[in-house]
Amino acid sequence: MIGIFGNVIYYDDKKISEYCSVILGQQSLKVKEYEVLSDKSTKLDLKFIGGDLKGSKKYTAEVQESLLYNCDNFEKSLNGRDDFFDFTTKEFDIKTIGRGNIIKFNGYMFVPQEFDITQTIQRFKPFLMDSISSEIVNETEKQVFKTFFESTDTKIPIILELDDALMCSKLISPNMLIEYEDLEEFEELEITIVARVTSTSLVGKNKPFYDPLKDFMKLNRSLRRSIDERTEGLYEIYTDQDYKTIEVLAIYQ
Repeated sequence: MIGIFGNVIYYDDKKISEYCSVILGQQSLKVKEYEVLSDKSTKLDLKFIGGDLKGSKKYTAEVQESLLYNCDNFEKSLNGRDDFFDFTTKEFDIKTIGRGNIIKFNGYMFVPQEFDITQTIQRFKPFLMDSISSEIVNETEKQVFKTFFESTDTKIPIILELDDALMCSKLISPNMLIEYEDLEEFEELEITIVARVTSTSLVGKNKPFYDPLKDFMKLNRSLRRSIDERTEGLYEIYTDQDYKTIEVLAIYQ
């Protein structure tokens, strides 16, 4: 059960809407506004801040979306399903839960320190564009910087702890509801995560879970292979133990 006064940190609206459609067996409908006709002979159940609707008038009401409400409804639709594992109410072994299942758990999240330098590059992107673009001669480098500067949906690496297990994920920037710098405040606070498992089994610690060239700069395989040497902030990120990969759908606290 989600707390009434919770705080949503991350919400993947596209994925949650898609999964809800599959669970309910119908297309997801996004209502942007209502058109309500009120008269004295009609009893209306709609309540609005500032009073009830009275008199014979036509009203247009805009829907104020609540992400906490959406999270709660999504979790209710998952309850009782064989592919949903709620670690907040029962013990499971995360190592045995396969790809495609949805999990919910309480835990702690942190961003690898190596990514701080990478994120700094993102912050100074406009300045870099002006100072570097005129000096680039190599065609491959031109393509690399063009791809990087045009990307807007960069991914942020996070590591989550569940009991003795480690889970890795990549948050999509547009789905973040707080600034990157504010993520640090949640490292010591227990949060609730709803996610889809994306690895069939444990992934070896010798395999990086985040590649800045792919996940941050959005370079395709050909461009990544053409880069001979990486600089600080663009090295692949590893963990110190085997891990599971997950696709985070929502985070709240």
